[in-house]
Amino acid sequence: MHREEAQKQNDLITNQFSAVAEQCKLDMQTSELDPIRHKVELVRPSFDSAPPFEFAVIDDFPTEAEKAVIAKWGTLRDECVKRNDAISNIPPDASAMAVAFKQKQKAFYSEAEAQVGELIVALYHSKLTYGEFAKRRYEVSKYAADAEREYREAMIIADQQRQQQAQLAAQQQFQNNLAAWSIYMQSVNARQPQTVYMDGSVRMNTNCISQRYGNTVSTNCN
Repeated sequence: MHREEAQKQNDLITNQFSAVAEQCKLDMQTSELDPIRHKVELVRPSFDSAPPFEFAVIDDFPTEAEKAVIAKWGTLRDECVKRNDAISNIPPDASAMAVAFKQKQKAFYSEAEAQVGELIVALYHSKLTYGEFAKRRYEVSKYAADAEREYREAMIIADQQRQQQAQLAAQQQFQNNLAAWSIYMQSVNARQPQTVYMDGSVRMNTNCISQRYGNTVSTNCN
C-alpha cells in the first residue's frame, strides 16, 4: 500500500472517531444532566485524564433525585460507547499483524469502558461516593491506557522475540490489574448503600428506638 493511501485511510478512521466524540459531547450538554454536572465529569478531555480536584474530593453519595440523572447519563454514555464500537479501527488493506494489533488495542479500551459502566451502576446504588467514583474511574482507565501504550511501543522493537516478550508483559500486567480490580468491585458490590466513605471509614445509617422498662432501657436498631 502506498504511504499516501495508508494515510488517507488512517485519517478517515480518525475522523469517524472524532465525529462520534463530538456527538457525545453534544449529547452530554442536555440540561437533564445539569444536577450532576458539577459532581461528575460527564465527558473527559482524554480517556485516562486525571479527575479535577473538585470532583475527586466529593465525599457525598448521590441523592435520590441525582440517581435519576445518573441513570440518564449512563444511558447516554452507553449510546456513545456503542457508536464508538461500531467504527472499525482497522484499515481495509491492513496486514495480519496490523489487524491483530488493532484488535488488541481496541480490546484494552473496551474492557476499561465496561468497568467504568460497572462503576456508574455502583454510584447509582450509592455504593460509591462521587469522589471514589472519580478516582476509580481514572484508575481503571489508566490501566488500559498504559497497557495500550506499552503494547504499541513493543511493536517497534526490531527483535521479534523481544517484541513478543514485551507484548506479553503488557498483556499480563493488564490482566493482573484486572484481577485486582475484580476483587475491589466484589467488595464494592457487597457494601451496604451509603456506608463506605473515601477515607475507608464505615458509617452505618441506623434507625434506633429506645424503650424504658422500669430501670432498664432497651435499644433496638435496624
